Amino acid sequence: MKKKGIILCTLVGICAIGLISSFFIDWPVDFHSADGDIAKAAKFSREQAFKDLSNMEELLQTDSAFKGGIVAAQVVMQTRAVQFATLVDMSNEVAGNIPAFAEVLKDMNAQRELVDNVASSLAESAEKLNAALDGKECPDLAQSTINASLAYTTLQKQNNLATRFIETTDKYLETAQGDDKLKLVRDQWLEYQQMTAALDGDNTSAEALAKKGNLLSGEKALAAVANFDIAERLALLRSCELAQAMKLPNQIGSVIRPKVLENEISSILLAQKEILAGKHRKIDSYNALMIGNVISQTAAANNSVMLNKKGPKIDP
Repeated sequence: MKKKGIILCTLVGICAIGLISSFFIDWPVDFHSADGDIAKAAKFSREQAFKDLSNMEELLQTDSAFKGGIVAAQVVMQTRAVQFATLVDMSNEVAGNIPAFAEVLKDMNAQRELVDNVASSLAESAEKLNAALDGKECPDLAQSTINASLAYTTLQKQNNLATRFIETTDKYLETAQGDDKLKLVRDQWLEYQQMTAALDGDNTSAEALAKKGNLLSGEKALAAVANFDIAERLALLRSCELAQAMKLPNQIGSVIRPKVLENEISSILLAQKEILAGKHRKIDSYNALMIGNVISQTAAANNSVMLNKKGPKIDP
């Protein structure tokens, strides 16, 4: 009962986005059916608290609401875990040589093993959930779901690192210029925390974060994304899509229509598959055009001026 209570309490927060599609596995959930209404979804989550997790396999096949909640929880946990790990890497990239960031980066890097363990737990849970959704027997499904939830909850205890990076950046920029890459990472941590506040129903934190605001406009943020590698871009775009579904503040999402973003993510994922199949030799050289296409489509859609974009470094 104790374990059951832990995961259900976690799902109350995680499932608050309604039904969204998976970025990682072909789960049968319609992304665009999500209305982002936290109040309505909270009621759904409370109703789920009366379900019996010991009967998950049967519920996934017979109860569409239960299935949607569990799938949504997996998507949010995976997306945010990847986002956290990616932002730690990006933080090191943009601020690793700046003394003012030494302490916060040291503490971030100390959590690398934890982040990897969370990713492993989520991957195992997703694999078992996918098997169950395909109608296969999966007796360890409930336990793997509990383990994933506990792992995710443990990772969320490190969210103060995001706050520290934001505060360190703001203080540093009081006396330094700072480039758009640093500002983008700071803004991404801020938006990560805005999602944290939304999932926790923490209006006080949400208001405080809104007052801090973003340093980059949507157009500049989108252009800055092109200066990171393909894995980092994908993580940012996936997080952007999740924020759009939840109707949360998101600078990149403010200048990309959901359908354009969805198509872009699909194109990049397809390109990765082709690269793995040997059809293309370089990820960055092939996908440098992808971000450029998003910027072009966004500019056209908004009747704005084409952005001046510095392309990513391409290996010779």
